[in-house]
Order: sequence, then C-alpha cells, then structure tokens
Amino acid sequence: MSSTVSKNIILEQVSQIRSFINNPRKHYELRQNKAMFSQLCSSFDIIEDTEEAIIAYTTMEFREDKSVYYLCVYGLLQAIYVQQDAVINLSESLGLPEKINTYPVLKDIREARNDIVGHPTKRDQRKGQPTSYHHISRITLSQSGFQLISYFADGSSPQFRNIDLQELITKQREFISKILGSLITQLEAEGKAHKARFRMEKLVDIFPSTLGYNFEKIFEGIHRDDYAEFADLNLQQIQEIAYNFREAVKKRNMDFYESLQEEYELLEYARTHLNEYYLARTNGEEAKTEIPTVKIFADFLQRQLDTLRTYAQEIDQDYAQ
Repeated sequence: MSSTVSKNIILEQVSQIRSFINNPRKHYELRQNKAMFSQLCSSFDIIEDTEEAIIAYTTMEFREDKSVYYLCVYGLLQAIYVQQDAVINLSESLGLPEKINTYPVLKDIREARNDIVGHPTKRDQRKGQPTSYHHISRITLSQSGFQLISYFADGSSPQFRNIDLQELITKQREFISKILGSLITQLEAEGKAHKARFRMEKLVDIFPSTLGYNFEKIFEGIHRDDYAEFADLNLQQIQEIAYNFREAVKKRNMDFYESLQEEYELLEYARTHLNEYYLARTNGEEAKTEIPTVKIFADFLQRQLDTLRTYAQEIDQDYAQ
C-alpha cells in the first residue's frame, strides 16, 4: 500500500496550523485558557502520532501470522478513532468547533471501529437498533481487510460485511484533511483581518521627526540651569512617546507588550533620575546625581527610544505583508 501523498496531507497541514499557533500574538491569546491550551498541545501531538501509526500500518511488512494481523488491525482502528477525536478537540481548542456528525463518512468509520474492536461482543443502547455481536472472520483476515460477521438479538439474519482497510484509511484522510484545511483557512483569514485592522496605522509615526531636537534639549539642560525646566518638558514628551508606543503595541500583540516590561522599567528608572536632576537644578538646589551619571541616563534614554523606533519599523513591515 502506498501512503506518500496521504502522509504529506495530514502532517503538512498540522505543521501549517502549528505555524499559525506559534505566532506570538495568537500563542499569547490561546495561553490565557490553560485547559484549552493543554488540549491544543495534546491534540497536535496525537494527530501526528496517530498518523505515524497509520503510515506504519500501510508500509510495514506483515508476517504470515494471524496474531500479528489482529494486533495491527486493532491498533490501526484505534489510531483512526483517536485521530478523529484529536481533530475535533483541536478544533474546539482553537474556538473553531467541528462535529463528527457533520461528516457522515467519519461517523460511519467510527461505527465500524466500534463493531470491530470497540464493543464487538455486545453493542447495545443504540437508538432504533437491536443489540448486536460481531467478530472478524479469521480465515479472511489480511493486511488489506477482512470479513466482519454480525449477529443480532432480535433474531434477524446474520450480516456479512467486507471491510476494506485501505478504503477506510483513504476516506479517513480525506475528511480529516478537509477539517484541517478548514482550520487553516479560518486561521489564515483571522490573521489577515488582524493585520488589515492596523495596516494603515504606522507605529513609526508615533516617533516624530523632532525626536533629535528633544534629546538635544535634554542634553543641554544637564549643564545649564536656565535650560533645566525646558529640558524636563522635552523629557516629558519623550515619556509620552514611549507610552504611546507601548499602548499601540498592546492593541496588536499582548505577548510583545509584556516582553517590553523590563525595557520600560529601565527607561522609567533613567527618566525618573533625569527628572529629579532637572527639578533640583530648576529650584537652585544641588542635584543628588552627578553630571556623568546624568549623561549616562540621557544617553541610555536616547538609545532606548531608537530601539523602540526600530521595533516599530519591524512591526509596521510585518503588518504591511
């Protein structure tokens, strides 16, 4: 049995969905619900693991040993059943719920699995159907399939079904791929909508062309008492620019917003010391911080604003795509 094409369908789609999930903005959003995020991670792994199990079944060399056939068929059908659950749970964890009942072919596969290896010795409590009993015809069992014999409690005639495992695998992959494809389409649309919302709002515009002038006055105020108050006004403008940038980032990407925390703590530390220095000089008092240290704070502040502007350019470039 060949599985090259089918193998790529499922595993590549899962990989594509992972790339959407690993986007920092989306990743942060999903992590806010710890239970669903755990379900998401588990579902990813299980879809891949069960697909590897299905691939192994279709490619392995079987020995002429019925006990091995039984073990492998049982394992295959369980992997198929678990894979369906994992895809449905993946959808739920992404807030894009799907249901097996929406896909009658997948439901039929589940029913066949339940007859064969789920509850073969007694299947009951199915609305409108009699209790049934099932077993694989040992003599017909092979890697490609087998005959399933079913008996019924209401005395109706036994049923003989030929189970084509390759056909079952093909149908499973077709509809699992359809669900995964739907998730990809919706995640892609969500990402595009988010970028479109902010595409025309350039973060780099938060940083005015007068930024160099602001820092020029900040440095001048270090040496001139008559410039200290004016320097502090320019310092306040720098603080407002930094604040506006972080708030704009918050609307776009909470993960990046939180990652800026340490940088902003250092920025605020430098600004506070500069403000205290200017206030003392304005009031004719002796500043607690020495001039070389104040210069270091001002230089750090300027470098930090340059870094924030670089972040803004990178974000704008990403949102323009």
